Amino acid sequence: MNRVILLACTLLLFFILTAFESEREGESIKQYAEDHAVQDVLDTVRSEEHADYHFSTSEDIRVGLFQPSWSYGEAFIDQESDALEQTDEWYAVVYQDDKPVNVMAAAKNENGKYAFMGIGFGQDLAVALDTAGHKTGKLVYEFPDDAWFMIDEDSVYGLNQPAKSLIGKEDWSLTRYMEYVHERYSDLEVIMEDGQNAATGGAGALPEQEGSERSGLVYVGLGILIMARVVMMYRMMRKRTSESYKSNEER
Repeated sequence: MNRVILLACTLLLFFILTAFESEREGESIKQYAEDHAVQDVLDTVRSEEHADYHFSTSEDIRVGLFQPSWSYGEAFIDQESDALEQTDEWYAVVYQDDKPVNVMAAAKNENGKYAFMGIGFGQDLAVALDTAGHKTGKLVYEFPDDAWFMIDEDSVYGLNQPAKSLIGKEDWSLTRYMEYVHERYSDLEVIMEDGQNAATGGAGALPEQEGSERSGLVYVGLGILIMARVVMMYRMMRKRTSESYKSNEER
């Protein structure tokens, strides 16, 4: 128990200090979208790696509306409530020459303001979100399967291929999806030992826990994984954008 708490605290501190550094800060997600989003995408378009993100060299860039991502709360995993918890991560489709090419993300930094988090979530996700349009669904991400789901009232469907591989191409009812999430997340010992579920951290098995203690450990594990994913992705993207800034300054 103490080992898990210590690991969680260490990663949380690392996350706070490094994950959301940014030279430029938006006053809100809307302000960030208006003032910085396109320029952040152009940094990628102008980089040598632009093709890796399905971009050409065209600078005809447009960023769609940002929508928040959602996560499972304790009550959702335990099938006591169908309510999801909104995160501070926002995602938007990036268009090049009016075609959906990729998806970018923004999140709050340590000052509580929105800033660029990363880009490169896949063209299939961009096309799926573009097709969905302005539906009032909730965007959910499962790591490490790289699976994106849309929960739209009482139905759930996979947005990208990994998600469709998990639940199929047909819509699921919310009740069926909650059963799937419960089976996937509720048993912390199986999650940590098998290393094959969305909440896998590779930290080894833990003793059986009862009641609220078990639920608390589940969310420590989930928090660690989410933080680790954001840290690794953001640091990779920030390094690339920093190199692009230096190149622009030299020109």
